[in-house]
Order: sequence, then C-alpha cells, then structure tokens
Amino acid sequence: MALILYVEDHPPAQMLMRAIVDDLTAHHLEVASTGAEALSKAQALLPALYIVDLDLPDTDGLALASELKAIHTSPVILVSAYAESVKDTAIRSIVSVYLPKPLDPTHVAETIERTLAR
Repeated sequence: MALILYVEDHPPAQMLMRAIVDDLTAHHLEVASTGAEALSKAQALLPALYIVDLDLPDTDGLALASELKAIHTSPVILVSAYAESVKDTAIRSIVSVYLPKPLDPTHVAETIERTLAR
C-alpha cells in the first residue's frame, strides 16, 4: 500500500479521487487544498506519489510539482481541465503523467498503478 498526496482545491474533485483510490486501489490518499499545505504534508509524510491539479488557489500546479519533487523524489501525475495550457516540454522533466479532466475513474486507477510500478 502506497501513500498518495493529492493536491486539489475543489471538494467534489477531492471526493472523486478519494472514491477512486479507496474503491479501485489498495492505496491511501491524503489531500491538500493548497500548495502550502501540500509542501507541509510532503515534508511530513514523504508520499510515494503526488497527484497535482494544475490550477491551485495559491500556486501553479507545475511549479508546485517541481517543489514537491525537491522535497521527496516521487512521481507526479498532473491533472487539469486546461489541456491547452500544459506544454509538453515543460511537463516531461517534472511530471510522469498528465491526465485531462474530466477524469475517468478506471483510467485514473490504472495510471496510479502503472506510475507506482515504475
């Protein structure tokens, strides 16, 4: 069982990811609503995987992903409803996988498993 840190400020998206992880994987999900909270939890928990929303209230998700990896080198799954704002070259060095919203639960669970297996 792996610890996953999900950084997302919208409660419905948080509930969806919790249901995906609880129902379709054997992993544990911690949620942070802001970049600052995510950095604090990353230092305390050292998660095996980060799932980060691109659009956060206090920071850019891609910049946050880079900061999280500096704390603990774990893979990052970036999620966003704004696919056009994600630059391929920018994400390759920081992010393992990009998932566009809306999220498909089965695909998300499979992506989590594949990413953790690497």
